[in-house]
Amino acid sequence: MRNTSDDLSGDYDPITIRLHWATAALIVVLWIMGRTTGWMPRGPLRVDVWSVHVLLGFALAVVLVARIAWRTTRGRRLPPVEHGVLHLVAKAVHGLLYVLLATVVVLGLINVFAHGFPMFNVLKFPKVGDKAFTKTVNHWHDLAANTIAAVALFHAIAALFHHYVRKNVVLIRMAPLFKRRFA
Repeated sequence: MRNTSDDLSGDYDPITIRLHWATAALIVVLWIMGRTTGWMPRGPLRVDVWSVHVLLGFALAVVLVARIAWRTTRGRRLPPVEHGVLHLVAKAVHGLLYVLLATVVVLGLINVFAHGFPMFNVLKFPKVGDKAFTKTVNHWHDLAANTIAAVALFHAIAALFHHYVRKNVVLIRMAPLFKRRFA
């Protein structure tokens, strides 16, 4: 039997849900682009793909700021489904995801300037730092992106675990469409 008591069965508000899934989609697309674009031969097409990556990184920054602003001002707060250790782990993972998101966005912005990136070969960002600085920033940006991917995967697996094993509403609250299809 699913845990659907009145105090736990409500969904998050539509804006919170949209910002959550926009963040998830951007992370997936940006991570895949970041891992594969370097395989392309150097040239205009590769610069264009990296330019899209940079634009989507800026979009992630906007979504992250909007998400934090919404969450701290008007976003719907729901009571925790779990208590004790699972609740503490959930809070820690969510906090870690926010810190990692902010870190990867800031490092991505620094990376654009460290490379003196030529956006679509039209707008060239001013280059900051030397080759060693660029390499270091790129390394930390990659590491933060890979860490987000791993933690986000853990987060997704935990949501599925809650839905299918614990049979509670953790997943359904953030994905109301899931409720209609798989509940």
